[in-house]
Formats: sequence, structure tokens, C-alpha cells
Amino acid sequence: MARPGITYEQVAAVAEALLAEQLKPTLTAVRERLGSGSMNTIHRHWSAWQDQQKPTPRKLSEPNSRLLAALGAELSKVAGEAAAEAEAALAQALSELAAMAANGEALETERDDLAQQLLEVTTERDTVAGKATEQAEEIERLKQEAARQQEELASVRRTLAQAELRLEAVPRLESELAALRDQLASEQALRAAADKAAAVAEAQRAAEETARQRAEARLGSAEAREGEARKELAESHAAHQATRDKLTEAVGLAAGAQAELKEVRAHIQAKTADHPPPTALSAATGDAEKSRPRGGSKP
Repeated sequence: MARPGITYEQVAAVAEALLAEQLKPTLTAVRERLGSGSMNTIHRHWSAWQDQQKPTPRKLSEPNSRLLAALGAELSKVAGEAAAEAEAALAQALSELAAMAANGEALETERDDLAQQLLEVTTERDTVAGKATEQAEEIERLKQEAARQQEELASVRRTLAQAELRLEAVPRLESELAALRDQLASEQALRAAADKAAAVAEAQRAAEETARQRAEARLGSAEAREGEARKELAESHAAHQATRDKLTEAVGLAAGAQAELKEVRAHIQAKTADHPPPTALSAATGDAEKSRPRGGSKP
């Protein structure tokens, strides 16, 4: 394919300049004087210029026989010299043509190789850019997941702290329950004494009946307080167990997210050794490292 800019006028001008300098305007000389351009294009314009240089035949007047003989001898001599020169020019032209053809084939081969290399580099660049984008998006997703896990872990810790505060009140509730049991036993003893006293003296029945009623009232109150205390204790134990289960699950999720983030980072480092990633990917990896929890401490 001809390079843009090499025209017939340029080739003709160089050939005319060589003739003016009394130099032979060969294809190689014209190519060297131009300094650049495709040999195929230069050869086409050079051949067209040579065709323009052929002399136009002139009509001669009728010569005499002696002049014809002299001219014939001279023409034979000139023809021999011209034939020798033409053969030399033909040999040179064939040599230049072979060099031009070899040069053209080499240039075409080099052009095809460069085009294939450009295609491979472009494809590889697009592939690496696509993978870098996907990895940056995956890192961003893992960062957001880790942040969410951290928020859930903090919420679970607060819930656990509240449950522990409620558990601290369990000994007090147990103490109150023991006191209520002692009071219940005392009331039961009083009730038994009242029943016994009622059997001994009928006259004291009214007083004993009143005492029995008071004892039963206190007994009912004590039983109600005992039931409430038992219910509150059961709720405290259930809340404590649920909080511990939720904390265990959250810690497991956070550990999984950290392991996944570490695996993606190792994968990115392996890819970076073959294809250096864009600056944006390095920045995203640094952010993921900064956001990773330190030490893996448990609440």
C-alpha cells in the first residue's frame, strides 16, 4: 500500500534534478533522494516518468546514398552501444526490481506481524482492564459487607451487655425468691398452728379464723410473687442464650468475610505479578486492608 504524500510530481521532480546534475535517475537514486516512501509507489511513478522521456520520432527528408551508408554505420555503432547500455540498464532494473519486491514482501510481513501484535496487546489490555474493574467491584462489595458485619457485631455486643446487666440481677431475684419461700413456709406453719388452735378451742375459732384468712392472703401474695420471680428469671435466661447464639453467628460471618477478602487480595496480587493493575485497583486494595479488623478480637 502506497504511503500518503508520494506523488508522481515528486518523483518526476527528483528525476529531472538528477538529470540536471548529470546523474542517472535510477530507481534507487530517486528513492534515496526522496528519503522515504513505498518502493512500489516510487517504482510506479518512476516508470511513468521514464515513459514520458522516450523521444518523439521525427520525419526526415530523403537522404542521399552516401549519407545513408554513413548513418547506417554510425547507427549500427550507436545501436550496439545502446544495446549494451540497455542490457546493463535492464540488468540493473531487474536487480532493483528484485530488491524492491523483497523489500515490499518484508515490509508487508512486518506490517502483518505488527498488526497481529497490536491486536494481541489490545485484546490483553481490554481483558486486564475488565478483570481489574470486576476485582475493584468485588473488593468494594467485600468492604461494604465487612462494614455491615461490624455494625451487626456492635449491635450484638450492646445486646449482650444489656443481657449481662439483667443477669447480674438474677442473684438478687434468687435471694428474694428464697425469702419468699421462707415466708411461705412460715405462713404455712402459722396456718397449721391456726388449724390446731381451732380444734382445741371453739371459743377462739373466730380469732383463729381471722388469723387463718390473713395467713392465706399472705400465702397467695407470696405465691404470686414467687411466680413472677420465676417468670422473670426464665425470661432472663432465654434472652441471655439468644444473645449468645446471635453473637456466635455474627462472629462466624465476620470471620468468613475476612477470609474471603484475604483470598481476593491473594488473587489480585497473583494477577498483578503478570499484569500490573491500574492505580485505581491498588488504591481499592489499600482501602480493603485498612478496613480489615485488627487482631480478630472477640467481645
